[in-house]
Amino acid sequence: MYNQIHVPEWAHSGPEDLEYRTYKMLSHCSKVRKSLQEGRLWDALKECDSVLDFMYHYDAERLLESDRLSAKLTSISWENIELVYSTGEEMANQNILDDLVEEGIRLFEDLHSEIREYWRVLEKEITISQSGNRPYFICDGFVLINTPNNKVHVYSFNNPGKDYNITWKNFNLEYIDTYEYEQEKILKFISEIKDQEKDKIIYRAHVQNTVKLDEGLINVISSLIFMQLRKDYSF
Repeated sequence: MYNQIHVPEWAHSGPEDLEYRTYKMLSHCSKVRKSLQEGRLWDALKECDSVLDFMYHYDAERLLESDRLSAKLTSISWENIELVYSTGEEMANQNILDDLVEEGIRLFEDLHSEIREYWRVLEKEITISQSGNRPYFICDGFVLINTPNNKVHVYSFNNPGKDYNITWKNFNLEYIDTYEYEQEKILKFISEIKDQEKDKIIYRAHVQNTVKLDEGLINVISSLIFMQLRKDYSF
């Protein structure tokens, strides 16, 4: 039914009790929020999106099932209505999850808004530009990230145009090395790359305030690079 969609533990495990399941769902939401507060932005975003994917999918399936049931009830005799369900257990279990999903969508959408606000704060710290001659076609490339502590962090990426299933979420920057920032050396580094392989894309990312390239910041930069590639090369 869920086709690679992860089902949260509170949706299928434990007693069929609304109060218990609600408590487990609230605990899950609090755990994701704690990840965000501790700076694990990427973990929080992935987990929140995973829960929302499940709940949106379930909610859509529920509406479709309701439509199918309505059509089915119009074609049966009310004297034989008990034949539609062998017991009331399935209906009871379904009703608990229905109530959980309605509340869960509200909770996790609010949490998702918090995550996106934190994401936008980091985005405002970052500017992206392309260095050297711009290749005509999309290809592999490098990202040079300048941080306020006078460091340059070098990352590489593979040509995203080769993967029809790629999104900003699975586009990755691979760490290469970190250097002290010296303008002449950086320009020389870019020139050497272009001399060796002119069909390489090179982006510069300048970070205003944050020094540590933790999972939050590097994933924000990765998403911005992906969007810039989309804009520059329309793949």
